[in-house]
Amino acid sequence: MTELLKFNYDYSKCMVMKLGMAHPDKNNPGKSRVLLTFADALEYIKKIDNITQGITKIYYLVGWQYLGHDDKYPDFFEVNEALKRSEDETAYDSFKWLCREAGKHHSIISVHINFNDAYDNAPSFSEFVKANALIRGKNGKPRAIEKYNGRKCYKTCLKTYWESGLFKKMFDRFADTFPFIIDTGTIHVDNFQCYKNYAPRVSIKEMQQARREMIKYAHKKGVDITSEFTYKENEHLPNKPIFGLPREHSRKEPLAALGLIPMSWWCSRLTKAELLSIPPQIHCGGEYGEKAYNRLLYGNMHGEDIVRKDNPRWAQEFIRRFATYQVPGHFLYAHKRLEITGAGRNMRCAFDGGIASFAKGERITRNGKIIKDGSTLFLPLMHKERQYIAYSEKGDRRSWDIPEANARSARIYKITENGNEFINEAPVLNGALKLDISPQTALLVTL
Repeated sequence: MTELLKFNYDYSKCMVMKLGMAHPDKNNPGKSRVLLTFADALEYIKKIDNITQGITKIYYLVGWQYLGHDDKYPDFFEVNEALKRSEDETAYDSFKWLCREAGKHHSIISVHINFNDAYDNAPSFSEFVKANALIRGKNGKPRAIEKYNGRKCYKTCLKTYWESGLFKKMFDRFADTFPFIIDTGTIHVDNFQCYKNYAPRVSIKEMQQARREMIKYAHKKGVDITSEFTYKENEHLPNKPIFGLPREHSRKEPLAALGLIPMSWWCSRLTKAELLSIPPQIHCGGEYGEKAYNRLLYGNMHGEDIVRKDNPRWAQEFIRRFATYQVPGHFLYAHKRLEITGAGRNMRCAFDGGIASFAKGERITRNGKIIKDGSTLFLPLMHKERQYIAYSEKGDRRSWDIPEANARSARIYKITENGNEFINEAPVLNGALKLDISPQTALLVTL
């Protein structure tokens, strides 16, 4: 029987995103290359809240610690000073400020951390060596597996990390240092994969069991763990990526952290049977890896790839992705998957409530009537009653079915990053609403 934790959030109803904050600056050792400061982040968070109509949003900050992304793991105890506001004494104070202010905009701020990677510049690195908590090669010595920021990246031996008590020590220190993050009830653990230890031999199964214990320990502290992948490792999986490509887990293996990790960025490797049997309230994701599934089931947009200071069109791109991917994802998550037929672009998924989704043409129908036609759509906003999102990339004029029997008129607003702009009020005639949607425009329709 699958072990099932009681999660703090229904991730199938939230928007779960990352914000890229900083990287170590390769050209200036000891400095950060800042992408967003804490003050910058809040400005985007305010505008995104306007676009998303108050949906609960969870942001995991990437590069919030030390000099930025992938710096000094497995430690995560200092806030990146380069992100500080000028009016605050420390970056820690600025971080607390952002968490507090973001809450006023239906937004939860948490962290992107890593329990797997270890660098020799980490303050705790000698403790991991002493505890034999690093993956070792056949000669019994710690062996770096990858390289990031110009520095060798070792991997932690999850079994020893857990059984030595070192994980509890590290997590307890994190909880004591950042109680306001623990209070959010969620963190993102990047690349939480299992690796084989060769000398002494530790199997993938043993590593998976240690990972389960680590997740459950965090949960006892009140924290959900979301992660990067769907984990389906087996004993044949090599430790080192081949040709720099991601390690490809076996689709035939069961989902190793089912019931423990409620949301992953990449839901690849799931079979049709798993997609039907595992409801999104237990495990959902951002994207499926395979384009056909993204066009069939949709999901949770990442955000990080769009929200950048060097992207002057970020708001238009965000609105498009929100309307054409996030909104249909929330809509379909609210309906039970009944059957997936066909293959590739010819796949069709039937849902309860008379809903059907087609990969070909990216169409969704309800009781045979089109509610999404490629990048043109009219879909319910699932977290609010009697509200719809309409969007068209190329522009569109047509009538849309209104299932609410008592609807007589609709108020129509243009969605922008600065708030909704009232356009007009239109009649609902014979259960239908005629809409004229300008190109690349999202509308909020309230009945």
